Amino acid sequence: MRTYKLLLVLCFLSFISCISDAKYKECSLQETNETLKFRLDSVTKNEIYSYSIYNDNDGKEFFVFQNQGKNTLLFYELKKQNLAFKIDYPIEGDNGVGFGDGYYVHNLDSIYIPNGDVKVISLINKTCKLIDKYVYDKDRDNKSLSLFNFGAANYKPATVIGRTMYIYSGPNRYIEHDPVSITLNMDTKEIKALPFDYPEYPGSETKLKKYGLENTFSRCFDGKRFVYSFYYDENIYVATPSHDSIQMIPVKSNYFNKVQLPDELTASPIDFCENAWYGNLLYDKYRDLYYRVAYPSTKIEKGIRPIELFLYGRKNFSIIILDKDFKKIGETMFPDYTYNSNIMFIHEDGLYISDSHYLNSEFSDDGLSFRLFKLIKQ
Repeated sequence: MRTYKLLLVLCFLSFISCISDAKYKECSLQETNETLKFRLDSVTKNEIYSYSIYNDNDGKEFFVFQNQGKNTLLFYELKKQNLAFKIDYPIEGDNGVGFGDGYYVHNLDSIYIPNGDVKVISLINKTCKLIDKYVYDKDRDNKSLSLFNFGAANYKPATVIGRTMYIYSGPNRYIEHDPVSITLNMDTKEIKALPFDYPEYPGSETKLKKYGLENTFSRCFDGKRFVYSFYYDENIYVATPSHDSIQMIPVKSNYFNKVQLPDELTASPIDFCENAWYGNLLYDKYRDLYYRVAYPSTKIEKGIRPIELFLYGRKNFSIIILDKDFKKIGETMFPDYTYNSNIMFIHEDGLYISDSHYLNSEFSDDGLSFRLFKLIKQ
């Protein structure tokens, strides 16, 4: 009898395992009626480039973002959608950090602000007291490094493992090796360039060429691996934390065959709204999945200003869904002029995508709003 019961238990566990493995065989993202709406004051923009979710010691969730063009962080309580508090950090003076270009909230006593003009990261607390500064102009081997920011429109948040912060260096085609990522020891301040260079693309061998896309990439961390999506490359790159092992995996959209870089001699702002390429890559820790944004080739109507449209996430986009092994299990196309692909975040509830697109008929300057999307099996 015991053997029989044991067999039943094993069969049941095997059945559950099969269900789990098949859970996300073919998926799509489905719009729901659930929304989040954050009311903004007259000096706060809903065109934002740096944002994150922060959990305090009491487990309270906050949606945090930097007011574009200002040294202000706004903390909205996620559940109530009300403004809890602001942090206005000074540009000059004894506690000055310069013009902040993104941020990383380790906790409210440790907030890291990269300067947008010089290669310095300032460490402040909630009261804006300047605690320390970290210079990253060169790494420990005297290799020159480039400016970076903690972006989210180009999804590149800081990742901290222990007391090591993984940050970035901008591309430099004039040097033999231009590292994508660097590490900062948060205690000793040592800077180390990691052994992963910016990938080549058509024309990159000509040093004078610069498409304006070289620095536009996205990186996420799944707890074990860093995963990169470069806008000009159909492949994604999977790296160990030390970046001494890099796996290149093709991840193509169903909606275009190849990336279309702008013509170097005739490039105009409209190219950055109409050409096909890839976008941000996010890791969903709740469902152990990845989402990669893709922009198909499109045409915009007369009278639409391409620079403004680009800032709000273009005309349309799709999201490619990858399982834990980077196998493509779905792709969802989103409607024209409705969602801002630059602003989305993952939550236990699902994927929240901003519908504060300035050409959305329900757009308002007075708020920043999100629509919840649920993952469904086809």
